[in-house]
Amino acid sequence: MESEKSWCKVCNTNNLARFISFGRMPVANAYVTKDKLTEPEYSYNMEVGFCEKCKMVQLINIVPYDKYIVPDETGKTQYAYFSSTSNSMKDHFAEMAKDIEQRFLDDNSKILETGSNDGIMLQAFNNHEVLGVEPSANVAEVAMSKGVPTIVDFFTETLANKIKIDKGTFRAILSTNVTLNIIDIHSYLRGVCSLLDDRGIFVTEDPYLGNILETLAYDQIYDEHVWYFSLSSLSNLYEMHGLEIFDAEKQEVHGGSMRVFACKKGTYEKTERLNKYLFEEKEKGIDTLEPYLEFANKVEKNKNKLQELISSLKTQGKRIVGYGAASKGTIVQNYCNLNSDLIEYISDSTEFKQGKHMPGSNIPIVTPEVFHKDHAVDYAVLFAWNHSKEIMKKEQDFINRGGRFIVHLPEPQILEPDQLTEEAEILESVKKVFAEEIPPRIVQGEFLEIKKLNTFANDQGYLFETLRADDSIYEGKFGQVLISSIYPGIIKGFHLHKKQIDYTACVKGNLKYVALKPMPDGSFEMQTIILGERNPLLIKCPPGIWHGYMPLTGKEAMVLHIADRPFYTLDPDTERKDPFEFGDLWTPKNG
Repeated sequence: MESEKSWCKVCNTNNLARFISFGRMPVANAYVTKDKLTEPEYSYNMEVGFCEKCKMVQLINIVPYDKYIVPDETGKTQYAYFSSTSNSMKDHFAEMAKDIEQRFLDDNSKILETGSNDGIMLQAFNNHEVLGVEPSANVAEVAMSKGVPTIVDFFTETLANKIKIDKGTFRAILSTNVTLNIIDIHSYLRGVCSLLDDRGIFVTEDPYLGNILETLAYDQIYDEHVWYFSLSSLSNLYEMHGLEIFDAEKQEVHGGSMRVFACKKGTYEKTERLNKYLFEEKEKGIDTLEPYLEFANKVEKNKNKLQELISSLKTQGKRIVGYGAASKGTIVQNYCNLNSDLIEYISDSTEFKQGKHMPGSNIPIVTPEVFHKDHAVDYAVLFAWNHSKEIMKKEQDFINRGGRFIVHLPEPQILEPDQLTEEAEILESVKKVFAEEIPPRIVQGEFLEIKKLNTFANDQGYLFETLRADDSIYEGKFGQVLISSIYPGIIKGFHLHKKQIDYTACVKGNLKYVALKPMPDGSFEMQTIILGERNPLLIKCPPGIWHGYMPLTGKEAMVLHIADRPFYTLDPDTERKDPFEFGDLWTPKNG
């Protein structure tokens, strides 16, 4: 059946095919005060479409800014989210600032951030002139109180021209979780172009459409998020303004984001990993309508499963609350019809939200202290799943007294204590891995092919496929299969095969896998991957790559190896080096 067509706001054609409708939806962060509970709430028909011409995924019905960036009784504009409330985001922005500073800035470089919130990112730039642009007065005032110069306004072409007269041009213009919110995206990009200097870079970081499709993260879709970017659609948009993407890097935040580096055409050479990502998108058909129709079907099934789970627990007399009054939660609650009859209250640490009620569902929002003292709670629905690392570490008392978290992604389920403990350990290991210092002659890269393994679980156990003859990752040659056991504290590697292709999966425990690709100038690209029971992957390692692995979280790991040629003791195809030949790439660093 052909999808209904609407007008695309990017390429200005009637090629926008609707693929999912969530029904009537309130504004995601329009938290309701007690005295307004009986008044009707603003709502809109939340539908999403895919443009078959420019490939942009977008909201069909756009909510005006004044519905979610609203003035208080004094006339000041208010926004409900403060970036600094999350410690993980503080660390993330500090890493991002360091990366940009080292790669692109000199002593005289100036940095501008659009949607700078409470100044958390700009604070991380050392000895550089910075400027924030933030339309919400309440969070902008926090930034200015920290010494971050901030213009309280929307970033537009008109404002950019004023800034240029006053401040000149900038080496870096940054936007994190903001560009996807911009209604007049063309005015915004014209402003960006006018403020970039000759070597200027425009760096964005937004939830990545590929991750939304893969993880079924439908709660990333709400009123503020007008656009849902793939690299393909973003490239088409940038081309309209004389910009081009030259690099991209996947990030873990917000359930999977893409950090995108753009410049005026021809300023920087395109990286190999960008070309790899674009090829992957083409392979997955992300520039066609089919994946989006499949996504819509899976979302409907997910909704039904969550409703069945919550209803079943309530029928058993269980007490259920929510954790995290996030915008994502508004979508899940209203789409899945979860109201205050099913979920008693939601615990949230943001003072601005406390004492109010969730939009649409009217579930009251309370302080964490209320949740911590309420020992009769059986289950907490984890709406703020993108901050799960912090939450799992913070709420061990709830778990120890028999409480259980419920998650809705990727499948609605109750997380048992062993899952939570192992998940927290692995996530902590991942965090330490990405915080490691890299020796000067090694740079981060992405050159390995990876297949995500689907796990199928029932009351008998679970299984996951590893390698199929029709997998695109498989080159069709079989040599042998090996299983190796690695005890805690042991590092296998480094080793390199001259001809052999390795396919590796961790079937028990969890591994840190490190690969190094020799470069012509004597340096190395390094790729680090965490894989195992909680992150099932198959890694394809081509010839000529140094690689090794180490068990995580103090447990034995069982590793499955599939090679495209047999190993012969008298004619080995292997070179070996000490695990620390390239520096200490294994030990997590403190700090």
